[in-house]
Amino acid sequence: MSSSGAVTPLPQQPSHGRGPEASDPATRVSCRTWVQPAYRLEANVLSVLDGYVSRRNRPYPVADGGGQMNQSQIEDVLNSLVYALYAQSGRQGAAENRIGNLQVFDHPDAVDHIVKSPALFRKNFSMISALGYSRFNTNDENWAIRREITQDAYLAAARPTQQNAVSEIYTTRLLQSDATLPGIQKALLSASLTIFYRAFGLVGDIEQTLTLIDRVREVLRRLQYFSWVAPTISERDGAVYDARHVVADFAAQLAAEPGAAAEMARFAEKAKAVRGFSPVEEFVMNVFAGVETTVATVLWVIDRLGANEKVQQRIQDEIDTGKPDTPYTDCIVNETMRYLPPIPFLVREVGAETSLDGRQLRAGQLILLSVVGVHQHPAFWVDSKSFDASRKEFIEDTYDRRAFIPFLTGPRMCGGARLGRLEVREAVRAIVRQFTFKRADDVIRFDYGLALRPAAGSSVAVARR
Repeated sequence: MSSSGAVTPLPQQPSHGRGPEASDPATRVSCRTWVQPAYRLEANVLSVLDGYVSRRNRPYPVADGGGQMNQSQIEDVLNSLVYALYAQSGRQGAAENRIGNLQVFDHPDAVDHIVKSPALFRKNFSMISALGYSRFNTNDENWAIRREITQDAYLAAARPTQQNAVSEIYTTRLLQSDATLPGIQKALLSASLTIFYRAFGLVGDIEQTLTLIDRVREVLRRLQYFSWVAPTISERDGAVYDARHVVADFAAQLAAEPGAAAEMARFAEKAKAVRGFSPVEEFVMNVFAGVETTVATVLWVIDRLGANEKVQQRIQDEIDTGKPDTPYTDCIVNETMRYLPPIPFLVREVGAETSLDGRQLRAGQLILLSVVGVHQHPAFWVDSKSFDASRKEFIEDTYDRRAFIPFLTGPRMCGGARLGRLEVREAVRAIVRQFTFKRADDVIRFDYGLALRPAAGSSVAVARR
């Protein structure tokens, strides 16, 4: 695999290198060949991934190892994780469901049970927590208190009365952007950040925040990598230092924001029962988690639109009707999140000895939940490994909710799911009204850090309408 993480989804037989052909070119997109990773998962990478062990009560690993770190190595290992999940999807048999020393669960029934049992299967973010603690990486009462700090703001920002405001923000930002993928990406980030700040009654320095978001992404990529490959002491200390430094810079930016002091005081007051609570850490993790996944989803929609111009026209025709319901646009968004989920997997720590899906689990054991596998399970989806822009299960609303979890489900479901859906829908409508897209090839190239997004340098050509 190149450092861009080039792959194509999803052949029925990965070793043969050919995917299913599109049965209807107006609605279905299938890709041609897998681009194999430089690391073979079955050998070299799996031995590296065995380093991912439970670090209970020890947030930072201390063992030396992993060799000289470089950006290409980080990208290859992280992208190989996602490649492995796609390659494993649909396989049967517990012996095959493993990445490194982590058992992989990808059956919708089992994953549904896990995510709905947060006391038994607890979040474990390993070194990612070096960036701070928030509702996204805490458990039990700590999580419940943090959830209450931000939940009302997310729900208020997602009310139907906010639809026009969200649409206007995305439309305006995109009108100001260059007709290039980097320009559109920056416009999407700017719009999503603006909406996030507004949800908390803030304005925000968007340009400065964009720079900080890039730094957060780079730090989180390293921390994610070090959760799988034990760093040297100097690598660990450098990553932790950079994580704390970017949080400090976020704090300095908020200090210059009118109204931010009062909002951070509100955070702190609501979380006074949480020992060592940092309102800035809570804010940083919320802004990144919300904005990054939203923009990643829209970028994937663009990627898939570029592979089929008839799909773009069908969305435009639906917009032109002026009707409030847009079932085809909603189908495209859902199919994109099914096929290319922004969060491709999760890690959970088993709280007590138990058994699940015919497998014995011990207390303290880490397990991996494959969202990719859930979304590709052949027992729940017709032609599950093809991207179908007119997927019947979505058009007719007949899909099993356990098999479609882009925002998870249960008590730990994404608190910003409604807002995220609203933003993605309005962003896609604004994009189709203003741009057309065409791919030079049909090879999906991804880049995985904490969210899965298209790799830079995509072959999608952009033009204004």
